[in-house]
Order: sequence, then structure tokens, then C-alpha cells
Amino acid sequence: MIPYEIVFDDKADKLRIRLPDHLLLVEEFLEIEILSDLAKDVILDRIQRVVSGKEEVSDGTGNLYSSEIRKDDTRIYNSYVEAQLEAGIDTSEELESFIETKHFAELLTIWMDALNEHRKNRNSKK
Repeated sequence: MIPYEIVFDDKADKLRIRLPDHLLLVEEFLEIEILSDLAKDVILDRIQRVVSGKEEVSDGTGNLYSSEIRKDDTRIYNSYVEAQLEAGIDTSEELESFIETKHFAELLTIWMDALNEHRKNRNSKK
């Protein structure tokens, strides 16, 4: 399992997930692209299709981040930075992170469970 920490960022007023530095884009992908059970379920379905052999690779594009899911590993990348690099512009931003697909699936569930719990607790205080 990948070490992680779920924290509430008072300054940003939102829940965050902290992952090792080399997984910065996975961290950002989760926080930006996975905000509902539907989004989580779509990704988990893509993972299942790849792991079961129905597909060799499953490509998906979100608002800012994209993913290439393969049986053993998943590539999360910044679509904007990739387009800039292809145009010959170096933004000096992080382009991609790689994570084992099984760990990516675990983190998706952990993140969404934490987000749902946070929302439930926040709503019960109102």
C-alpha cells in the first residue's frame, strides 16, 4: 500500500490527500477529478476492464488530468502540460506520475470514502 494522509486544509477549506512526492499528479488527480462516487466508479470500471483482459489500455481524459490505465501500472498526466510540450513550450510543470494500478484503485476508494465521510460530518454540523 502507498503511504497516504488525509488532511483538512483550513486555508483552502477542503479535504486533501497527501502522497509521496513522486505521486504529486496522482494526488492532484484525486483532488480535482474524483469528487463523486460516479467518477470513482467510472475509473474503477476502467481498471476492471483492463485487469480482466477486456482491454489492454484504458485512456481517459478529465478536466485537467488524463489517465492511461494498464494492467500493472497507471500513468496520470497533466493534459495541458503535455500539449504545451508537444507544441515546443516547456512550462516546467510536472508532466506525469506512475502508480501501480492496484494501488491506484485502493487510493480511489480511500479518497472517496474520506470525502464522503467529510461531507456527511460537515452536513450534520449545519
